[in-house]
Order: sequence, then structure tokens, then C-alpha cells
Amino acid sequence: MLKKLLLGAIALSLTNCLVLNPLGATIDREKGSVAAGRITDAAIQTDLVNSTLLAGRASISILSLLAGDIANIESDKYYVKADVDKCVDEITGFKGFVLGSLITNIISCQDLKSDGYVTGDPFPSL
Repeated sequence: MLKKLLLGAIALSLTNCLVLNPLGATIDREKGSVAAGRITDAAIQTDLVNSTLLAGRASISILSLLAGDIANIESDKYYVKADVDKCVDEITGFKGFVLGSLITNIISCQDLKSDGYVTGDPFPSL
């Protein structure tokens, strides 16, 4: 009886991951459109602060509006929330203010990979 219960629990947890990860329904995943929006917002915020401190007036570059595309975020895929948080923190942090949002985006956000069993790693996209 205990063996059946244990096997049932393992099967349930595996099917839970197989279903919920690709759908983005787990807590630690974030849809690409949301991740791209957060990265773009961080780049705009960094540009506004930098331009205000350096030039005395607020302005943003067109590249800040394309920050999600520069980070190669695909809106229909899902990404690990902790990786996106790290990217956003680096853009809005000290590195972002010293190097600028574009260079920080290129350095820090290029390693974001899609996550899930159907839509990305560890298996190829369908």
C-alpha cells in the first residue's frame, strides 16, 4: 500500500510539472510578454534617472523601448522569474546607472532562456 501511494505521489508531481510549467502556471515562471515589459520598464527608468542626473532633463532613448527585444525575450515562451528578476535588478542597479541600460541589458540579460518542458529547455521547442 505504501509503495502504491509513493508511486502515485511521484507520478502526480511529475505530471504536475509537465502540465503547469509549459502553461506558466507555476509560481516561479513568468510569461515572456510580462518579462519583456518588466525589462523595458527597468530600462526606461534607468534612462530617465541617468538623463536627469547628467543632462538636467528627463529623456529616454529608443533603445530603451526595445529592451525586451534586445534581451531576446519571446512573448509566447516562459522564463524563470528569478532570472528575470536578476536582469531587472542589474538594469536598475549600480551597473545600469554606470554603464547605461543598453549595455547592461546586453551584458546581463542575454543568457535568459525559455523554461518549460514543451516550450523550451530541457527539450527543444515544437
